[in-house]
Amino acid sequence: MRPLSGVTVALVTTAAVMTGITADAGTERAAPAAAELPRDIPGGVEVTMVDGDRLRVWAAENHRAVWAKRYDTATGAWSARREVLRKEDLSCGDVDARTANGAVALTAECDPGGWSEDQAPVATHALWSADTLTWSSYQLEGEAYDEPGISSDGRRAVWPQHGGYVTLGPEGFTRHTLETTGQEYTTTATITDGGQVSFLFGAHVSRRRCAMVVLTRTGDAPPTRQELALDDACQDRHFANVDSDTTWFGEYGVASQRTVISRPDASSPWSVTQVAPAAAPGLERAEGRLGTTFLDATGFPLLALGSPGGRKVRAQVYDASSQAWGASQVVHDNGGARCRWGDDSFAEPLAVVVVTVECGARSVVLTSADALHWQSLRMGRHALGLSFDGRYAVVPGRSRTTVVSRELGTLTLPLGVRGRCDVVVPDGPDGAVLLTAAGRNRGWPTLLQHSSPGGWTRLSRTSLPTPRQGCRKARSEHYDLPYRFTVIGRRDKVYRVRIAQRAGEWTVQRSRW
Repeated sequence: MRPLSGVTVALVTTAAVMTGITADAGTERAAPAAAELPRDIPGGVEVTMVDGDRLRVWAAENHRAVWAKRYDTATGAWSARREVLRKEDLSCGDVDARTANGAVALTAECDPGGWSEDQAPVATHALWSADTLTWSSYQLEGEAYDEPGISSDGRRAVWPQHGGYVTLGPEGFTRHTLETTGQEYTTTATITDGGQVSFLFGAHVSRRRCAMVVLTRTGDAPPTRQELALDDACQDRHFANVDSDTTWFGEYGVASQRTVISRPDASSPWSVTQVAPAAAPGLERAEGRLGTTFLDATGFPLLALGSPGGRKVRAQVYDASSQAWGASQVVHDNGGARCRWGDDSFAEPLAVVVVTVECGARSVVLTSADALHWQSLRMGRHALGLSFDGRYAVVPGRSRTTVVSRELGTLTLPLGVRGRCDVVVPDGPDGAVLLTAAGRNRGWPTLLQHSSPGGWTRLSRTSLPTPRQGCRKARSEHYDLPYRFTVIGRRDKVYRVRIAQRAGEWTVQRSRW
């Protein structure tokens, strides 16, 4: 072990110990909510600080610097951006971070000269700050791109690098070598207040067996080794620490594909405390056009839907406490029509349960207020509408429009949506706003209307274009924020539109494809 100089150094306490090796099943939801991981932004991430402030750190578009700015919850304003890292002949393309107790640890992926996303970074920098104003930095060795780990008191940090890892403590930045025989793909590392490091990685531990290996030690003492059984430990999966005692393996933002490897405290062994629900017992797998799909809505248990025969859709509820799926029930019968799942890849979990089954002109939306009792809402060829915050959904039909909410369940408005390019969004739990065609505009939407007891009531005329080629259809775009619609005409006439409320008035915002 050789201490290495940094720009600044923090003080920390010491003490840590590792005990014997076991592996056991955990209890309900061993991990915190997905929102507690950093939120991705272009070139970096946004983390939530202990006081509720938000810190954004990112690589500049020209790759010549790493910047940070902080949102003050008390004033409701962002600070001016501050330069975190800039060096001559250094280009940085991405940043990851972890925070604890007001401190922040960063990994800035950098290369000498120019930056290329197609190559592993070889000049990555480890950075740490106690106050988000003054930063320590140290260049990692070899290819390094994994996220940092930070202790719960914020005064220690760890960064994986080629051949081992680097820690930050009272002695400054310190490089540690570590033998990781058989390692495959990504790793993650955690550190405790006392400086105990756990280094986790998938590895071939024998000719026919792969396992998740955990090496735990303080300083450069011989590590305690654990081998945890995990079927896909040697496959190319995401792997990251959430805190000093919790890691996620799999798809972070997809609850069905996420395995939790954690421990109660630093003196306890690591174990697989939550298997990925997609691999949990009791799941009735379906293949084909209506193969098993998972639905994760805020405030609801995880749901699985599928149609083994392609006609009857069955639903199952995941029990997080037992880590098993309940019995399935039929929630919809297609009646022999050829159907497939609609595009229900939502940018963030919704507050309502909605899943689209596309059956040509007879598409329906399946919804449930309690994950037990289900409804099938006819939607035809129109597009599902969502509120900007995901609290409400609206299902347009030719003779009626249904708003879905937690407050009222399903509320049917006796108002149809007829135009082939008409789109609608919810206005709370009991209203809707329609963007519709009016006059001789070849089906292109031009008019905003609001639901009322007497029918659709005009709000305003828009300045949306009306090309000579007719409008063919509109579809929802909800895999990214903000939620929008794509309006599609003949001969490649396409634009995106967002229906939003500004200063109490409903407006439309158009952007090119």
